[in-house]
Amino acid sequence: METARSPDQADIDLLLVEDNLDDARFVERLIDEYQSRRSGSESEESLVISSLDHVDRLGEGIERVQTEPPDVILLDLMLPDSRGIETVERMVESTPGIPVVVLTGQNENEIGIEAIRRGAQDYLTKGTTTGELIVRTVRYAIERMHTQRAIVDRNHRLALLNQLVRQDIRNDVSMIVGLGDQLRTQVDSTEKETIESLLKAAEHAVDLTDTAAEVMDVLAATEVGREPCNLLPILETSIERLQHEHDVDLTFERRYLADTPLIVSASPMLESVFDHLLSNAVEHSPQTTPQVTVTIDATADRVTVEIADDGIGIADAQKALLVDPATHSDIRSGIGVGFYLVTTLLDVFDGTLEIADNHPRGTSITVSLRRVNNQ
Repeated sequence: METARSPDQADIDLLLVEDNLDDARFVERLIDEYQSRRSGSESEESLVISSLDHVDRLGEGIERVQTEPPDVILLDLMLPDSRGIETVERMVESTPGIPVVVLTGQNENEIGIEAIRRGAQDYLTKGTTTGELIVRTVRYAIERMHTQRAIVDRNHRLALLNQLVRQDIRNDVSMIVGLGDQLRTQVDSTEKETIESLLKAAEHAVDLTDTAAEVMDVLAATEVGREPCNLLPILETSIERLQHEHDVDLTFERRYLADTPLIVSASPMLESVFDHLLSNAVEHSPQTTPQVTVTIDATADRVTVEIADDGIGIADAQKALLVDPATHSDIRSGIGVGFYLVTTLLDVFDGTLEIADNHPRGTSITVSLRRVNNQ
């Protein structure tokens, strides 16, 4: 499959598919005149259309693309062997890696927009276009195609990694947990501590693979959509799960009118945010029975959820690191995969995170989300 040339490459081969010879000559003249005027000037525009080939049939255009692929295609929709949206569909299907810019009539803007929905990168209106506009549109079309290919490649790699984490690694680690559990009854007391340490590490690895899989789901999604969500049942589900899995003394405080629904801009994945923050509050506590206080409050514009624990606390330098957006994509920052998931989702939800000391000991983490008018 041919792919779009990098937008940094200067010399561009353009294929013009246009059955009207006067229109084809006019497009070529616009490009030549614009590039001649620009030649030698101090312009940031590095793209130069150095070659323009013209054919007057869609079939000829597809054959030309398959034998000598251009960098971009300028396509008229009304051709002798194809008319309308079918033209762009056939060209895009035949040349999925090459950007297509559609030429439309002056009263065909809706057709141009529909062509973009069907795979074209952009459209130009005959009679109103200029040489500068053609060159700029071609450049942007190549840039967008280049970006799209990079996204497709990234998502393909993420899908492979997702399968590796969710199936292969998790299955092997789960087997270690199962075999280690069997060994509990087959070793003497001097080796039980070693087995318990092994099981604890393996169970932690299982949790990490689950969290890593969630992170990859977020990264692979073209868009983690936001929608109005009722925050309270999402938070209560996370609290119930924490109480079921851990011995914890949890207090839940509400500082708002109880009969007021708390609708926020988020998605069901908000539950993962609370799951990881609550689990973190318990797992990093040296107390036999950790104490956690969850406080929910609301104003007309925001809803806040504070999770306070009685653990060992977080150093000021580490607090600054955890809330610094610049560190969230840096694998060397040490923020952990769970916290990376939290910050990634809150960025998507346009939420904020604050970390402070809890008195007399421990840490307080506050999540703030935009409130949505539920009327």
